[in-house]
Amino acid sequence: MGNESRTALVEFQIREENASQAEWLEVWKPRGQDALEGEPDTVAYGATVNVENELNVLIFERYANGDESLAAHMDRPAHDDLMKALGERNMTKRRVMSTVFNDIPGYGWWGRGPAGASQQAGHLLVIIGMRFGDDAQRDRFIEISGEHAKYCYENEPDTLIYSGGIATGDADREIDLKEGELVFVMACTSQEAAQKHAEDPNHLAVGGKLEEAGVNMEVTFMRTYRSTEFGYLWRE
Repeated sequence: MGNESRTALVEFQIREENASQAEWLEVWKPRGQDALEGEPDTVAYGATVNVENELNVLIFERYANGDESLAAHMDRPAHDDLMKALGERNMTKRRVMSTVFNDIPGYGWWGRGPAGASQQAGHLLVIIGMRFGDDAQRDRFIEISGEHAKYCYENEPDTLIYSGGIATGDADREIDLKEGELVFVMACTSQEAAQKHAEDPNHLAVGGKLEEAGVNMEVTFMRTYRSTEFGYLWRE
């Protein structure tokens, strides 16, 4: 797939008869710390929990140089250690879903906030799939929402991530996502911050701009997670 900046989303379900959420995360914890300390090109590697099912853990991963960075990540002894530790106790029931998308250069931002914010528990992470009538409409959406992102960056300090990418292939299960479609990612400090963003008049005005531009968009999925103290959502 090349060496573009890339995001991977991999969601697992904990086998509850063998492990609690806390136990699973504690086993995963050293892998997140190893990535932080030893993988400069792994620019995000955070464990987040699905708000609708506490047994589902999404690992939010970003790689600065695509395949090259991912290969370095997979080659770490800590990665083998994690697979072995989870396997010996049979702690994971299944992979719920996984998908990969190439980040859109210059579109929004992938992290900000006070020191330590990227490793703080309780942030809200929202992943949205968007389908358009054609690529031209998708690109027009990126242009219009990219302009709005500049407003959000200046006026919404509690919006921590506001960006997205283009799916490199169809999602393998559970979510409706096809190659070439847009995956939008937003993180906020809280549900209240997300609500404030949604109700901002400037945000509401984006809908009218899209309509005027002839952009037809379908939201194909939306999943929401809360960050944990394990791993990091961006490099500080």
